[in-house]
Amino acid sequence: MTEADRDDRADSARALFSRALSWSVAVVFVLIVAAQQTNGPIVDTRRDIALTMFFAIKQDIPVATLFLLAFVGWRMRVGRTSGTPTRMALGRRQAGAILGAAALGIWLLRLFAFADYDLSRDEQMVSFDAAIFRSGHVYAPIPAFWRQFTDALNVAYTLPIGDREGWVSNYLPGNAALRALLGTVVPPSLIGGLFVAVGGMALWRLALRLFPESASTRTVMLLLYLGSSQVIVTGTTTYAMTAHMAANLVWLWLFLQRRPIAQAGAIAVGFVATGLHQPLFHPLFVAPFLVLLWRERAWKELGIYVIAYGLIGLFWLGWQPWLSSLGVHAVPAAHQIDGVSALDRLRAAMRPVDQYSLWVMGANLLRFVAWQHLALLPLALIPLLTRGRGEPLTMALWLGPLLLVVVLTIILPIQANGWGYRYLAGFIGSLILLAGMGWHWLEQRGAAPARAFLVATALSLLALLPIHVWMAAGQIRAYARAAEAVRNIDADVVVVDEGIRFSEDLVLNRPDLTNRPILLRVAFLKPAEMAVLCRGRTIAFADAPVLSSVSDLFRLPHPVQATPEQQQLKQAAKAAGCRIRPYPASR
Repeated sequence: MTEADRDDRADSARALFSRALSWSVAVVFVLIVAAQQTNGPIVDTRRDIALTMFFAIKQDIPVATLFLLAFVGWRMRVGRTSGTPTRMALGRRQAGAILGAAALGIWLLRLFAFADYDLSRDEQMVSFDAAIFRSGHVYAPIPAFWRQFTDALNVAYTLPIGDREGWVSNYLPGNAALRALLGTVVPPSLIGGLFVAVGGMALWRLALRLFPESASTRTVMLLLYLGSSQVIVTGTTTYAMTAHMAANLVWLWLFLQRRPIAQAGAIAVGFVATGLHQPLFHPLFVAPFLVLLWRERAWKELGIYVIAYGLIGLFWLGWQPWLSSLGVHAVPAAHQIDGVSALDRLRAAMRPVDQYSLWVMGANLLRFVAWQHLALLPLALIPLLTRGRGEPLTMALWLGPLLLVVVLTIILPIQANGWGYRYLAGFIGSLILLAGMGWHWLEQRGAAPARAFLVATALSLLALLPIHVWMAAGQIRAYARAAEAVRNIDADVVVVDEGIRFSEDLVLNRPDLTNRPILLRVAFLKPAEMAVLCRGRTIAFADAPVLSSVSDLFRLPHPVQATPEQQQLKQAAKAAGCRIRPYPASR
């Protein structure tokens, strides 16, 4: 190939990358417009959409605007930069050291920036289940006295065991079981960071397999991974999504080896991954790769996977009905709020598809993009703008995220809390692999934008990540302060008011109810029950003003008094002669 031919090839590659940046601008702009549509009349009556709108307006649209400016600026300079300097070539030991440092950094963020606090009910249930599993049980018995107050103890996202005989979360046990096991040898707050490190090591091994001659591609993929605010911040949580991300990357590394022993390993990983939290996410990741086997007519391999995943699916779909049946008595129909099986709860969670399903999913996707490395989107689009989009592996990588988005738009468009769009976390590795393919395609043509990528990495790590940590810390610490105020009340029982958003998540008790005070939800108590509740116990009422740190978060006026329901319970407690402990009106 002559020098002129190489120059023409490089110019053609830069032109295509310029198109990828133009498409990135268009995608982000459309998602911004969609996210803004969540601000409508239905918001006031649908709290989760209100939270989606809050995140979009206060966090993601401002950050996405910076993405637009960066993409436009990058596009203007595409023709001026090229080449792949050797300083972008990380070795295996360097990559391992960086992943270890990332795990340590995630641990420190959890402890100091995020107060080592589980914000959402989803996260709380993981720690709840882990405590049960560490005790050697699959569910925790509820003491006889407290069974009459089970609803007030907060049974959201719990699985009914008999006639209020016990409780455990209604999620599958994999994530909590892994954390219970690992928590015997390392601090529980470190486990998310370890999952991130495992995912990063699997990604590095995948890069070695797919791009053995390109050290810069491997380096770019690792930096895309660790430059993702979603990877880092979600890694500080107990959400199952970090485990999903790591498990999917390990599964893909095993799958691509196409050897019997690796296939057995992939099936074992698939068993754990399907049972991490909900039985939907990992099979959606796997399905496009089974299509790849079908296209290759690899019938034996495909048959083994289909049979294995059929059995895995049956096992995990039967887990919760079996667990719920362990009680002495049958579960009364009145206690089956969302159903017992995963399919029952899926039907209960489904909402009719309407315009808000599309707008909310647009806001979710905007949140996903805004919490990734600045260069991920344009690099991942390159294989889709070339003939490479029809390659079997490339097709499997982009079909997975598309399939998940379509399915969740139909059945569950709202994610509520989440740092980035957490339901896509399991597919971050897929998108980074696509971006790696894009980088490699540019590099082969002498058009890899090395300097611009390093600038984008610096912005992602030194600007976007601190901004996202600050955003997350503000919300987490607001609820952590409210939870601390409630837990520090000197009483045997505390009735928690519900005059703020998501106040029910502050009502969190140990599985064995050995905590003091026992926390109860005001919405599930009756005035007539006060005499029984406070017999032999001191009682206090955490009125809405004590939870005012949450009002600061949402920039709402501070509540000045208890809700009417709380006031009725206080009057009933006084009439019953309860020993009521006072507390400061606000903190």
